[in-house]
Amino acid sequence: MYTFLWHPASHDSAQNENISFFCQIYEIGVNKFSEKLNKNRRFREFWTPKRSFSIFIVLGLVLAALVSIDASVSRQLMNWPENERRFFEMLARMGESDWMLIPTLAIWLLCSGAQFFPIQYKLSWAKRAIGNMSGFIFVSVAVPGATAALLKVAIGRARPVFIDTLGVFHFTPFAGDWRHAGFPSGHATTAFALAMALWLLFGRRVGVVAFAGALLIGISRIVDGAHYLSDVIVGAMLGTFGAWLIFSWFRKNGWVFSKNGSIRNRMLPLVSRYFKRS
Repeated sequence: MYTFLWHPASHDSAQNENISFFCQIYEIGVNKFSEKLNKNRRFREFWTPKRSFSIFIVLGLVLAALVSIDASVSRQLMNWPENERRFFEMLARMGESDWMLIPTLAIWLLCSGAQFFPIQYKLSWAKRAIGNMSGFIFVSVAVPGATAALLKVAIGRARPVFIDTLGVFHFTPFAGDWRHAGFPSGHATTAFALAMALWLLFGRRVGVVAFAGALLIGISRIVDGAHYLSDVIVGAMLGTFGAWLIFSWFRKNGWVFSKNGSIRNRMLPLVSRYFKRS
């Protein structure tokens, strides 16, 4: 028969350990909360109205510098030899959003509908991976592309093919005519949005190749006389930044990507493992 004796000292030590444990938890929570506040405070301190105004002024000056050389760049590239122009005309067709949006939307819907049918376990994971990848690419290209299409109609800048008659600074907002839908470049927007989406999914190797292709597509639009240099650069920025915003939105909601930016589905890392080696 065992006899348990209660010692005040042991009770006090256990109580102190519990207090110490809860104090550590409280300290960790306070530190994390303080760190978050400091990040927000640093952001607010950096993004002051005065500094934001300066940033917009700098961006405006850069855009004005690009517009000042639009005419000379367009005339030079539009007068390239016929063989080079034919090559870039072929590249321009690759910048059309149809071949990017229609297949990815079809695959996304097909994989989403396949969940209602009995499928093997491995095929189910593969279906989910391909569907998630297609859905992310579709949204990343569609949203910036639609934004560019709306801006083109609202701004109504004349295309370079009419540079001799209308000039560089001719604008007809909401004209509803292809001749006044030059700014920004829709081809450059969708091409760079696709390149950014592929970079985020498959890493640097595929991303570098995709951005190189997007750059060639942007140049092709200047060679064709469809856009000025400033149209292409603004379209490239819109596509890249727009795809990054879609990625941030997906990551925040835990779609395709986890909170730290890694791919959540088990099959996608297997597909992209080769491409992410560097």
